[in-house]
Amino acid sequence: MTDKPKENKLLEYWNAFATLVKRHPHVQYLIFGLVLVLFGYLSSVGVLPSYYNSVFAYIIIFTIVALGLNLLLGFSGLISLASSSFIGVGALGTGVFLNLGLPFEIAALLAIVSAAIIGSLIGLLSSKISGIYLAISTLFIAEILRQIFTSLEMFGGERLDIGTVELLGFLELSRNSRAQRFYLFAIMAIVMAVMMMVTYNIIKSRSGRAFMGISRSENSAAAMGISPLKYRVMAFTIATIFAAVAGVLYALYYQNAPTRQWGLLQSLTIIAIVVVGGFKSIYGMFLGAFIIHGLSELFLKELLGDVSYIFSGILLIVVILFYPKGVAHIWVDIRKLYYKFKYRNKEKDVIKDET
Repeated sequence: MTDKPKENKLLEYWNAFATLVKRHPHVQYLIFGLVLVLFGYLSSVGVLPSYYNSVFAYIIIFTIVALGLNLLLGFSGLISLASSSFIGVGALGTGVFLNLGLPFEIAALLAIVSAAIIGSLIGLLSSKISGIYLAISTLFIAEILRQIFTSLEMFGGERLDIGTVELLGFLELSRNSRAQRFYLFAIMAIVMAVMMMVTYNIIKSRSGRAFMGISRSENSAAAMGISPLKYRVMAFTIATIFAAVAGVLYALYYQNAPTRQWGLLQSLTIIAIVVVGGFKSIYGMFLGAFIIHGLSELFLKELLGDVSYIFSGILLIVVILFYPKGVAHIWVDIRKLYYKFKYRNKEKDVIKDET
């Protein structure tokens, strides 16, 4: 008898917590980030394979870049083939500023600001061109950045070594230590959760509605007092900031920055993540990154070897043909089917009772 009141109280607490999570998406994103932190801890203590942390660190990086590209492509209707180049700006920029003797926080901020300036210039350029011409223009910009990365000596040639990172002036973290590598992973997971919150706030703000407006009809948006130029510049700037933040996290976790990696192939991979995950979906970006990168690295590589990467291309084609909304929306359709059959069964029971 005494256990029932306790069970009722626990049930009340659980219901209150579930209601809080349902009503406040920011709490959902925070919990999601903490779940990833727990996953990283299990990997660091040996419960899960240690290389899982490295794979999921890449998934987090891809997720953050895809969130920014989703605002650009999914909400604003604009295209960029330079997303991966701005990861390079964030990673290599951070490394260069660190080599100049600046604290990590200042180096990261300067790298992000540099990417934002270039992104705003691309936004201004987008006011004159659109569609395939805009895509080709961003591709040329990406190639220019790649040539700068590989040609200038300050970027280290093939790879810029960063080494141990000092945070807040006293906390030294090295990926050579398993415990410290977990702390680096935890920072990445929390930053990803914060970027999800930022994305949600942008979508629900006036700017998010303006992005949607210019994606549907710039003329109609202009007639409603929305400046297409302003929001084009804003969309490109936000997307490049997200990519640069991902680059900073790359430099933080891997503590080096390659110069040749940030090319067209990487940008196409990020676009594939957005398409597979689902336009206008926040969780879909993580899901798309896991499917495109995680499945190949964690499971298919052992079974199929190098051929596993063909899976990403096949999956992209299948999703476009049979599920253009993206895999994130499958859950919505499953719920619809569940309630459809549920109410159909109820109607059958009512008819039986009446007869």
